Amino acid sequence: MRIVAQSTLLVGYGLGGLLLTVVVPRHALLITVGTFLASAALLRLGTRRRPARTREAGDPRGTRQVFADRRVLVLLLLSWVPPMFSVAPEALAAPYADDLGAGSTGLGLLMCALPVGTVAGEVFAGSRLRPVTRERIALPLVCLTLLPYLGYALHPSLPSALLLLLLSGAGSAYTLGLDQWFVRDVPQELRGRAMTVLSAGMMTIQGVGMALAGAAAEFVGVTATVAGAGALGAVCCCALAAVVRRTEAPGDRRPRQS
Repeated sequence: MRIVAQSTLLVGYGLGGLLLTVVVPRHALLITVGTFLASAALLRLGTRRRPARTREAGDPRGTRQVFADRRVLVLLLLSWVPPMFSVAPEALAAPYADDLGAGSTGLGLLMCALPVGTVAGEVFAGSRLRPVTRERIALPLVCLTLLPYLGYALHPSLPSALLLLLLSGAGSAYTLGLDQWFVRDVPQELRGRAMTVLSAGMMTIQGVGMALAGAAAEFVGVTATVAGAGALGAVCCCALAAVVRRTEAPGDRRPRQS
């Protein structure tokens, strides 16, 4: 699903660029609003009603049950925190392309580099590595995936910035190991609710990350903001990785209740 999402993101950038050759940006945004409304209508009118399964007495209810399990909570945070920091270059791609004098072509390349790296990393890990290996490298990768952003402190040229983004995106292969833990360690009766919380939280935290990156760049500039996001994000990821390791049950990584 992530590979499809990242690939369609690239297609969307391309179509958006083509659209801007025939309409002004304001009209392109209105067209985008129309596609969102059409999507909502399709979901509401074009899908079959599927009532929730009847719960037996004693079944957990509400998202508070998801957050009450310490192992599930830590896995959720490890899914949310890296994307919050990783969106900084995307949020600031336009002003950085302007600083480099790279024009719209450079902007498009800066926007595409991270998802290209993400797709490449996940395809490689998913097709070439065994499940046990994907789990083994998950925590080291999550600690390293934001470190390429430190290179922005050197005000990299366009090719160098693209390389840094590709490397960071490839580090997103850690998510495959994280997925395996999430599916195995989340109790079955909480799994659907936990997946909903996971996806909604990720979309929300990425928006927060973009807003924070924009605000920080107003004070310290684009390159310092991206480099700072890499440093602070790496520290947070390392701290969460340590907590994930502590919440593993001996032998089989079963969840521990808080």
